[in-house]
Amino acid sequence: MTQGYKDIENYTIPCKSTDLFVRLEERLYNDYPKYRNYETFFMINNRRILRFKTLEENNIKSGDIISLFVNE
Repeated sequence: MTQGYKDIENYTIPCKSTDLFVRLEERLYNDYPKYRNYETFFMINNRRILRFKTLEENNIKSGDIISLFVNE
């Protein structure tokens, strides 16, 4: 889910709890390459996601909604 943009909605990525978040971010950018041109960050439940930690370490569970924020 993106804040201020409507092109990414209901986007899901199959993954394991041991996957690094940055690897999933890379897959997102492969599908939506325009976001590579922005400074972005991700949040879940009002917490910022740490890119170089696993989903488990970020306490991300199946079905959680992750928000993408763009600094322009």
